[in-house]
Amino acid sequence: MMSRVLKVNNVTKYIEKKEIIKGISFNIEEGEILGFLGPNGAGKSTTLRMIVGLSKPSSGTIEICGASISTQYIKAMENVGCLIEGPDLYNFATGMKNLEMLSAMSKNISKEDILEVVRLVGLENRINDKVSTYSMGMRQRLGLAQALIHKPKLLILDEPTNGFDPQGIFEFREIIKDLVRHKNISVLISSHLISEIQLMCDKVSIINDGLIIKNAKVSDLLSSGTIYWVLDDPLKGQTLLKEKYKADLKIENNELMGNIDLEKIEEMNKYLIDEGIKLKYVGIKSLTLEELFLNLTEHHHIT
Repeated sequence: MMSRVLKVNNVTKYIEKKEIIKGISFNIEEGEILGFLGPNGAGKSTTLRMIVGLSKPSSGTIEICGASISTQYIKAMENVGCLIEGPDLYNFATGMKNLEMLSAMSKNISKEDILEVVRLVGLENRINDKVSTYSMGMRQRLGLAQALIHKPKLLILDEPTNGFDPQGIFEFREIIKDLVRHKNISVLISSHLISEIQLMCDKVSIINDGLIIKNAKVSDLLSSGTIYWVLDDPLKGQTLLKEKYKADLKIENNELMGNIDLEKIEEMNKYLIDEGIKLKYVGIKSLTLEELFLNLTEHHHIT
């Protein structure tokens, strides 16, 4: 049975009497990757700052490996590695020296531990070069090594692939998936690259205007799609499906359409036929996570 690594429960945040975060809740289990999505200003950064203790919730609770960040902060943070707003690096020093200086401030980190994280992030060939010579992608890799050096159970990444080229994005994604696969680390990743979230994550939490508007497994979200029916009487078909299945359907260009669980199509088609509706054509367009995200957020405007 998987253990819960992060629990965010009914958290609110007020800034100057304005409610910025409005009672949000989501969880991450051991070995899961959660994508945290939302438009600019939706509340992503505020939430991440509360999780790592840079800001205090106004109400609600945040627990990491069962430890409250409010009452057991040190114990909670012992389980966290994070890369938020870019890595904090010394440009004049080598990558190895940066890691050695960090390890000197922590307990029980050996030379072997340092070499292991260097290998995990793929910096073996450049770790003894000065950071001033590193590309953006290499700096992010070194920042990731910093976050991993004390063997956290929860890794928090905020826009980790900013400035990456497509090859760098692919390599970074594979590093994160390998970490989860081989080290059983849990990951909370915030990104604007929704296509990357789709390829990397097990679950998503979508936030907008301080509210979580969707917590779901990526596989469940992608099992839905837009169904197109061409019927002899689309208005009657719309009424029937709305009454029986609570389906939110609209009529465009004399076609009945809506986002429906693909597993229900056969049952719906049979029901329409049994009710005397003639089916001329049924089409399916599976939505990408990006399309689903836009559909979910278009009616939730930031105030």
